[in-house]
Amino acid sequence: MHVLIATDGSPASIEAARRAGELLRSADQITLLSVLTEVPGDDAGGFEGSVYSPGEQEQLWKQEMAEAGEELERTAAALSTAKVDKRIEVGDVGGMVCRVAADLHVDVIVVGSHGHGAIARILLGSVSEKVVRHAPCPVLVVRPAAEPK
Repeated sequence: MHVLIATDGSPASIEAARRAGELLRSADQITLLSVLTEVPGDDAGGFEGSVYSPGEQEQLWKQEMAEAGEELERTAAALSTAKVDKRIEVGDVGGMVCRVAADLHVDVIVVGSHGHGAIARILLGSVSEKVVRHAPCPVLVVRPAAEPK
């Protein structure tokens, strides 16, 4: 079984990956995916173009890639499986998760949910909801653990 786990490196995302790893122990391969939503500085200047120099843009890009790599490493460390591939893509998060899942022919996608209510989902959108609606395979949405009352 090939599992695709989307992560943003947040504690909730890492916990979702860990819980998914427990549930999907029989996975032969896990691919961790971090999606950058834009090239840094690409839209900073509006119509005139970027306010950053090419050198500054390159430095920002290297920083974004390094942070994404660190997110993947933190998530991989939470998994007990040995075979973990790491991948960084740029684009719309929900759409990119679905595209990578189709390209890799994964068996299941795992995404975390931040537990927003209906109003927040309408206003903010929901990556997990978009993935569930457009995924080429089953999707496991891992919600945050309920806080003790």
